[in-house]
Amino acid sequence: MSWRRKKDDEYRKWKEMFPWLPFDLFESSGFFNEDFMDQIMGELEKMMEGFDLNDPEAFRKKMGPLTWGWNITMGPDGKPVIKEFGNIKPSMKGAPVASKDREPLVDVFIEDKLVRLIVELPGVSKDDIKVKTTETRISIDAQSGDRKYSCERDLSVKIKPKTASAKYRNGILEFTVERKEPVATEEGFEVKIE
Repeated sequence: MSWRRKKDDEYRKWKEMFPWLPFDLFESSGFFNEDFMDQIMGELEKMMEGFDLNDPEAFRKKMGPLTWGWNITMGPDGKPVIKEFGNIKPSMKGAPVASKDREPLVDVFIEDKLVRLIVELPGVSKDDIKVKTTETRISIDAQSGDRKYSCERDLSVKIKPKTASAKYRNGILEFTVERKEPVATEEGFEVKIE
């Protein structure tokens, strides 16, 4: 069997296994070249070693669900803000590493007098959620059974942690906290240049 024929057979095999992936787009963009795809497929094969392929729950039992993606919103300056979320993180070796903790989808809204976070935490109760704040950071942890969520957000403004309140309903946590008043800027002293 020739090298090209072997590559075509592998490509056809992966296309059958993942029919929902837009392979044509990957090929034409050049972003997902053969080396990249070989690395991803090699990592998948390593992850699948020792799995009972007849048990559809085997992967979920070992790793839990895998999620990864981007959230794109418009920033206050009109520029897009791209945030990564999920429980798959890049590693120093370049291969993705799955974590048992899921990073929930978080939207941060900085308003005139308030900072508001909307966090998706499905499958947990309000008693399972722990929220900690400082003047510049908010940390959220939740665990219920096999679901574990964890995230931290650094804020671009200072907040008053003691004014924080949160509501949890239907898998959505709405967290609200007052902003600290910005310190009035001094006009300063003009220095005469000689």
